[in-house]
Amino acid sequence: MYTRNTSKQIILLFICLFPLLLSAQEMQFWHGFRKESFKVDTTQAYIVIPEKPLPGNPWLWRSYSPEFHVEIDSILVTKGFHLAFLNVNSKELYGQPALMTIWDQFYDLLVKQRSFSPWPALEGAVRGSLCEFAWAKKHPDRVSCIYSENPVSEIRSWPGGSLKDAAMKGTGNADNWKQLLKAYGFTEEQALAYKDNPKDNLEQLALQRVPLYFTFGLKDAMMPMEENALVIANNYIKLGGPVTMYPMILGKQEVNGHHVTIENPETIATFIVNSWKAKKQQSENPK
Repeated sequence: MYTRNTSKQIILLFICLFPLLLSAQEMQFWHGFRKESFKVDTTQAYIVIPEKPLPGNPWLWRSYSPEFHVEIDSILVTKGFHLAFLNVNSKELYGQPALMTIWDQFYDLLVKQRSFSPWPALEGAVRGSLCEFAWAKKHPDRVSCIYSENPVSEIRSWPGGSLKDAAMKGTGNADNWKQLLKAYGFTEEQALAYKDNPKDNLEQLALQRVPLYFTFGLKDAMMPMEENALVIANNYIKLGGPVTMYPMILGKQEVNGHHVTIENPETIATFIVNSWKAKKQQSENPK
């Protein structure tokens, strides 16, 4: 039986709990981990916050498709890495100079204002690798490692492919090619003659010995390894740069061999952690 005092107690309890209930509603999560959203200028961004961040606040910078193959990211957040994502419209995600300006702003915000490590690990796939390598070559001393699934070696292969260059084996993508031309302000002739692709100008990254790790399918018709992952690796090795290659042959092989199952997420996550630790140690104990 409720009394007037009971009613007052219930009202008082609700008043006390309301801010907590509101806070719980506003709290965001990414696959069970706490997420914080914000803007960099006008671009949406977020970070995923580990329960126990590692000393030095290491972070994984995801460049593209944040909900695809999240196993590696989840393992890293569990290990104490932050996860960061700048949500640029995929139609504008081709590594062009204007995009790199936004990337610089994102990096400065996290490193200077949030005290994140100055050496993010870069992670991407396909068009994301255009961004990874563009930014890494601009700042070779700021990268702990690059992990890329189905990396693009040059825009003639993707999104150009055999649609634009008979010498290419990849299928290419006409819509993505138009998006790339617009992103760079290129004519088609300028795009085909472009000389700062991921496979090009790797000298400073190799000098810093930034480790690369590539995964790919053996029968990827969109992004054939012979004109993409293997080309970057060959060029980088010749410059003295370290590369790990891991073809994915188990599990699903979908979309003409382009979408593959990541067989070894724990191994890749360990590679990323160890690369960051090595970079941190090198900085603390320079030769």
